Amino acid sequence: PWPFSGIGQCLPSNDRVIGGSDAASGTYVWQVSLQEPYNDGYWHFCGGSLVSANYIVTAAHCYMDPSIVTVYMGSTQKFSGGDRHTITSFTAHPDYNSQRISDDYAVILLTEPADLSNSNIGLVALPATESTTVEYSGTGIVTGWGYYQYGPSVVDRLPDDLQMATLEILSDADCEDSWRVYYQPECMVCAGGSATAGICMGDSGGPFVTQLSGITTLIGAVSWVESNCDTSYPSVFAKIAGARD
Repeated sequence: PWPFSGIGQCLPSNDRVIGGSDAASGTYVWQVSLQEPYNDGYWHFCGGSLVSANYIVTAAHCYMDPSIVTVYMGSTQKFSGGDRHTITSFTAHPDYNSQRISDDYAVILLTEPADLSNSNIGLVALPATESTTVEYSGTGIVTGWGYYQYGPSVVDRLPDDLQMATLEILSDADCEDSWRVYYQPECMVCAGGSATAGICMGDSGGPFVTQLSGITTLIGAVSWVESNCDTSYPSVFAKIAGARD
């Protein structure tokens, strides 16, 4: 398999976030959509996670000129029912390497703070401490508006509704077995690989969360996947704890 970033040349022919289901309104309230102007409207190109009223965590490979990026939040529909924000800055991690897809972290500063009085807008917790060696277990949830069907043999399909899927979190040893030298445990987490669900183009930068001490915590940002979004290979996320200050 050849890995490629979640926003890159991802050409799946299989189904859904892939293999996901519609997310219930008011559940994943930290999920945002990064959008750019398109014709008379907007185009969703990446996801992100609201971690404070002013800041969003996403993937460095999602970087785009801040002057054209807007952030849409507060709705499971990516173009209706939510609030639109302009941004002041879009800052990638200084060690981000686009060839190795390592340190794939970025932070966005909103021009105006998010309206946290809106019940459909909320924050997700960050890992309590920085750690490049922490390993997780159990399951996590990934959400996004990425392709659930895309490729030369089918009609391209992007969901209107936010999709969610539960993935088993794999050990670093299992991730390295699957991805060999491409997997870098100090800055990556991987999950899935059971051929039932996974990430694809358009999910990039979005949240991968799990329960830590009873708190829903952002442990990963969607980073990369097998080039055909083959769900028999694990999905890979930028390890948030590896960049936590």
